[in-house]
Amino acid sequence: MKLRQLQFFLTVADELGFGRAAEKLHVAQPSLSVQIKALEEEVGARLFERDKHHVHLTQAGRRFREHALNIIALAETAKVEARCAEAGEVGSIALGYTASSMFSRVLPHVIRRFRDEHRNVLLSLHELTSLEQLHRLLDRSLDLGVLRKPDVPTPAGLAVTEWYRTPLLVAIAGDHPLARRAVLSVQDLRAEPFVTYPREAGTGIYWQVVELCAKAGFRPRVVREVLESSTIIGLVAAGVGVAIVPADINCIRFEGVEYKKLSDSQAVSSLYLAQRESDPSEHLRALCGMLMRGIRRTRSKRA
Repeated sequence: MKLRQLQFFLTVADELGFGRAAEKLHVAQPSLSVQIKALEEEVGARLFERDKHHVHLTQAGRRFREHALNIIALAETAKVEARCAEAGEVGSIALGYTASSMFSRVLPHVIRRFRDEHRNVLLSLHELTSLEQLHRLLDRSLDLGVLRKPDVPTPAGLAVTEWYRTPLLVAIAGDHPLARRAVLSVQDLRAEPFVTYPREAGTGIYWQVVELCAKAGFRPRVVREVLESSTIIGLVAAGVGVAIVPADINCIRFEGVEYKKLSDSQAVSSLYLAQRESDPSEHLRALCGMLMRGIRRTRSKRA
């Protein structure tokens, strides 16, 4: 079934005559009749009642006309939207993010601002682990990822750029003897059980904690691995262990939990922007630009 046939059918239905329809369509009447007959054969129903002087839609023809109008309208909409997308007037972006990245001071504000300023762009949000984001960027179901750099090589064809850096803190129960100190070192945590993010989540923080502890001369005793940041802090409140977390997480407040600075110089965590190399999307460039400007404004305020 071709769009041209549907247009022929709708013109005959409007004119209720093959002669007038052929004239309006600038085609020969026999050619028009052949096209309508072929359409009826494909549909499997008579669409018109004909005699020497009159043409009428059958009941099947009336029902078919409703659908044909919708199909033609959708086709026209598709053409218009495609032309607008080519011109950069409309578009869509699939943005992936790790759960902890939404605690950053920049990402939620940029998302809101982008939606306000680019109302013709559909920005869909997808909470995914860092490794999942890399996979989805490769299969093109994601356009931009905000992630912790995974402990794997960057796949070919992707660009991963450091975007946001924040200190790592220790979340510790308020009645713990170490909670009396204003600043702790990783070495101070040698004897403590640890609650961490899962090693297979691809966040990089698990292995960063392991590396920090190794440099301090010990291997952490991990008693629980949990993906949700709020659950990690809840387990700290329950006395299960201590946790090393990005500083942005300190907005999660549990009674009986305190956050302590770490004196270790390498106790920092970064968020990265990941995207396909040479992605031509103007809207994606606009979003990345807003994210980078948001970071610069945050740094200037701190200074």
